[in-house]
Amino acid sequence: MKRVAVVGGGITGLAACLRLLSSDANVRVVLYEASDRLGGRVQTIREPHLGITVEAGPDSMLARKPAAMRLIEALGMADDVVSTRPEASETYIVRDGSLCPMPKGYLGIPFDPSCARPPLLSEAGLARALAEERLPLELPADDVALGAFLRSRLGDEWVSYVGEPLMAGIYAGDIDRLSLLATWPSLLDLVRQHGSLVAASRAIAASPSRRQAGSSRSAFITVRGGLASIVERMADRLAQSGRVEIRLGARVQAVTRRGPAYRFHVETRSGERFDDDADGAVIAIAPQDARAMLRPLFELPDVDTHHQSTATVVLVYARTAFGPDLARASGFLVPRPEGMAITATTWMSSKWPHVSPESLTVIRAYVGRRGQDEALALPDDELVRRAANEVGRLTGAREHPIWTRVTRFSEAMPNYGVGHLGRVARAEAALRASCPSMAVAGAGYRGVGLPDCVEQGERAADHVLAAIDA
Repeated sequence: MKRVAVVGGGITGLAACLRLLSSDANVRVVLYEASDRLGGRVQTIREPHLGITVEAGPDSMLARKPAAMRLIEALGMADDVVSTRPEASETYIVRDGSLCPMPKGYLGIPFDPSCARPPLLSEAGLARALAEERLPLELPADDVALGAFLRSRLGDEWVSYVGEPLMAGIYAGDIDRLSLLATWPSLLDLVRQHGSLVAASRAIAASPSRRQAGSSRSAFITVRGGLASIVERMADRLAQSGRVEIRLGARVQAVTRRGPAYRFHVETRSGERFDDDADGAVIAIAPQDARAMLRPLFELPDVDTHHQSTATVVLVYARTAFGPDLARASGFLVPRPEGMAITATTWMSSKWPHVSPESLTVIRAYVGRRGQDEALALPDDELVRRAANEVGRLTGAREHPIWTRVTRFSEAMPNYGVGHLGRVARAEAALRASCPSMAVAGAGYRGVGLPDCVEQGERAADHVLAAIDA
């Protein structure tokens, strides 16, 4: 019987374990997780006395990516799927200390003068963005910064007050350092198809699927018990299989060779050290950690992924704290020039029907992005105070939060720099050449979303199985 090691117990590693079990191969699996819990950034806060279920980490999965529903269905959780409330459709952007509606159009890209109005965009800024439709069709031959591409098409003001907080906010990154091809390659496809981003935004707004609200499942989905329910179900499947050994608090310090197999040198949180052997491995940890772990075997090329620290601040209010005009809000984004501690908020109780009883409003504030993370140095109580004050000032909240929770994520959010996909391809090729029955996977490589991580874990498992069977 072959033995496969999976290093990293986030959703990537868990997906790899399940794929290994579902194959016809006669394998046993050992899963090493350095922390004392599975799930990685997936963390659900459950407070029964308040009746709230809210995510501290990722709050949903993109429904159009098939790995999301495929996993949910394989776990027998299809009946637990929750979609966003269609009425929570308004996203706001802060400018000069006020909440302004995000411009109408795909990704906030305007397609006529009525899509946006001052003060969010000046008349000159809106005119510059709309003029993109008349620009020549000149697309970069190689990877460029996302910010550089968007500035050349839509202008600096649109990027600073719409594009940067929306697109870079997903990565807690700097839009002028993020890779276009690794983050939003679909923008190039839209320009090729429609001739411009403005024309593409107009076509998408006019499409039948956009006009028929409620005609299909929302773009984002979760499950009733929170995303941690998916992790818990995955862990249960592994435990019940009898073929997976889960070692929590076990960090793989290094990997060496032992004949045709690999030897994993492990240290537990209590200081115990031991060695394990395996025929193959899925390495589902951050690229820099994988590189250090594999150094005794060979020098894995550097993917050079910056990982940004962030924090989420959950603020629970009585519903009476806010006026009815915010009941349709899904949240607001904070552009860099506003200089606030928080970078965005999601109005969780408006967006999701399962988060809280109707008597409460649950808001999640985000803190920390590349080049603007000073607030992360604040202690939890001060971070809560700053976040609550900024939310209150922007929304006119009539009451203070009745319950709060801070969750910190140290160097957890990958920022893909220009040329990222080429560096990943070189690292993967070098690993195949030196260690053919190993594979790397995870958010630091080919997508930060949960479906991306699931798909990467499954593909890595398939590669390892094929290699050890060869």
